[in-house]
Amino acid sequence: MTSRKNKTIIIDENELGILSLIEEGLLGNCNYLMDENESKEILKTGKLKGENFPYPFTFAPKNAEKVLKNLKEKDKIELICNEKIVGYIEFKNKFKNDKNFSSIFSSRTCSLENNGKTCISGKIKIYDSPIKTIKQQFQLVKEKLNAQKITALVTNLDPLHRAHERMFRWAIDKADLVVIFLVESFYEDGFEFNLKEKYLQKLIQNYLPPDKIFVFPLKNIDLFHSHLNPALESIVAKNLGCTKLVVGQNHTGLGMFYDENQPKSILDEFSKDYGIEVIILPEFVFCNVCHMIVSTRSCPHGFHHHLHYNSQSLKNLLRLGIIPPALFMRKEISSMILSSIFPKRFKNFQKIYNDLFATDGILEDKEDEEFYQKLLEAYQMSYIV
Repeated sequence: MTSRKNKTIIIDENELGILSLIEEGLLGNCNYLMDENESKEILKTGKLKGENFPYPFTFAPKNAEKVLKNLKEKDKIELICNEKIVGYIEFKNKFKNDKNFSSIFSSRTCSLENNGKTCISGKIKIYDSPIKTIKQQFQLVKEKLNAQKITALVTNLDPLHRAHERMFRWAIDKADLVVIFLVESFYEDGFEFNLKEKYLQKLIQNYLPPDKIFVFPLKNIDLFHSHLNPALESIVAKNLGCTKLVVGQNHTGLGMFYDENQPKSILDEFSKDYGIEVIILPEFVFCNVCHMIVSTRSCPHGFHHHLHYNSQSLKNLLRLGIIPPALFMRKEISSMILSSIFPKRFKNFQKIYNDLFATDGILEDKEDEEFYQKLLEAYQMSYIV
């Protein structure tokens, strides 16, 4: 692996992703690991050099005390992830890890006892960074469109339903370019990231203007997946170059309240300081009187007329093998998810398909996805005498 075993530390994919975000400046102008004084300044004021930082960029690698013991300034600590050298940290100094406070690497950890005892500061270098590649791709798209109004959404699409699509369309109407930050699922029963990428691209290619949407995948990074800190989402959107961030009013960490009959959130002051506009959209529902997707703010009919796009309930249906009505999810999306969860589900599948559905006189091998889509089309038909 390397001959300098005393100067290597092992990191996981999540830590690699966060280091890449820091190096590329997507979490702030600070693109290095902070020292003790900078960390204390952020813990005290929430800012460093006038810039907002929800967490200090302090890194305490696990099981690395022997490696950190005899380091000198500018020594290179090589980073190993999945048995591969992925980069290095140019060592500046070290200090004791205060486990009473979270850092950017432990912001989603309930117990801080598993973190290392010693924090290290210094410059970061990641080889073949996927974050850097995606950022470069975004810049090319931005320049090609000469995009000035860029709107961001941060979502886990677990699963992708009609209300998500409604939000995408709303954002597209008001922007030159829409960036969808796709994040990991928070719950253990969440869908695989690759599957989510696949059905998001399916929606974009078939039903949305693909040249106006840029997908920024944050794979193997747990920093955003719980949606507890919308300020962090604002920061990554702003540092990419977005001018607006769109969030739903049911966002977990939003903290909505009313002041003099006006809706307020914890992001109001933050957005002023940081220079990004935050748009809070009302909940989208299907009204059985309006016969369309509406917002709870614009619909005059009562709660008892509303069908809700509850992600967890839709996910539960899919996990049980039940295909949701097309009113909730597009048939292409739900079919793709079911065929992924239940591969080779049916015995004599081809016979069932041919016996139930028209084949144009040609017998062709069909995929599970096609079967689910045909089934949903049949559910939507009504028999007229």
